[in-house]
Amino acid sequence: MKKSFLIASWLFSFGNSISSPLISLYIYVTSSMSYTFHFLIINLTSLLFTYFLAGYLTNFRNNASLYYKLGIALYVAFYITLLSLNVNTYKFVSYVAALYGIAQGFYWFGWDILFYNTPKKLDFINRWAYLGYINTLLSPAIYGTFLSLFQEKGYLFLFLITSAILFIAMILMENVNVAGTFNLKDSFAVIVRNKSYRFTMISVSLVGGYNYIVSNLIPILLYRIVNRNYFYFAVSNYLLGLLSLLSIYFGRDKLLKTGKIKPFSIVALSVVALSLSSFSLFFYPLIFLVSYYILSPLIYPIIDVYNWNNMERKSLSSYLINRQIFLNISRISSTILVSFFTISEGTVLLIPVLVAALVLFSRSKSGIKIIE
Repeated sequence: MKKSFLIASWLFSFGNSISSPLISLYIYVTSSMSYTFHFLIINLTSLLFTYFLAGYLTNFRNNASLYYKLGIALYVAFYITLLSLNVNTYKFVSYVAALYGIAQGFYWFGWDILFYNTPKKLDFINRWAYLGYINTLLSPAIYGTFLSLFQEKGYLFLFLITSAILFIAMILMENVNVAGTFNLKDSFAVIVRNKSYRFTMISVSLVGGYNYIVSNLIPILLYRIVNRNYFYFAVSNYLLGLLSLLSIYFGRDKLLKTGKIKPFSIVALSVVALSLSSFSLFFYPLIFLVSYYILSPLIYPIIDVYNWNNMERKSLSSYLINRQIFLNISRISSTILVSFFTISEGTVLLIPVLVAALVLFSRSKSGIKIIE
């Protein structure tokens, strides 16, 4: 796979990291929690529909980078829309959320295909993570500075900066063709006929649903913890991000490569620790935040590498559609469940989701060596 994919992925990740972690917080600050949940649910529904659409379009144009670039272009349109609507965004929340979902659908369809054709997936993820050091160091400082200086108006500057960086990422990405056709029936059939994929896919979907809603609620939770002070919000994000990087370096990279501990053991210990830390949300929520940033990088990415390796190249489009079906059903379900409770209650109620994911992962071929 060409280096332009890694560079474009990092640029996109960097540009998006300046604004995307704040989207749910922006909706919350300018409206209410109910609008935030409404945004998230519409967003996910649109994403799933667009992934179907992109899969169908591969019957006529199977250029992976085309969908990848189209997705980035729509991301830019989304941020420009937020910039234009400003504090009135919540009044058009359904349309804005749909645009965001469409952008994500096309982007991730193209990215998934490009990533699948990357020969050393774990190496790619780790290099991407190392480049993410810059994201972790710069992004909180950037959005913290703008929000501290300009308060709510700072969001507008951030959306503009993100749009410019994403546009550059779109230009840098080279064209890559991919073969394959869309078959809706086969998209559902792959999880039945491929037992190894079935267990890892359902497992990664459950964790993905958990991560989606929790990662969207954490900025709101942290904003409350620091008493709505944007400076302390940025500093806290910076420190939590550093913990996540240390976890990736020592836990997911160094420890795994020693071979002294199996990937399943790392996932199991992380799930148990994260589940127990959830109860701290009722008395000292900072414990959960620290635990989440340390442990979440040791769960989803490891299971997902196995999941990618369980896919069959000849039915790539079907697997990609199936993947998004399960991921987004899980995300929507988790979001709807949590919307009926407080952040603390909803997060604790999701503990069985993590446990179920661990059990399913244990039933897959988790003893095999990761194919890089």
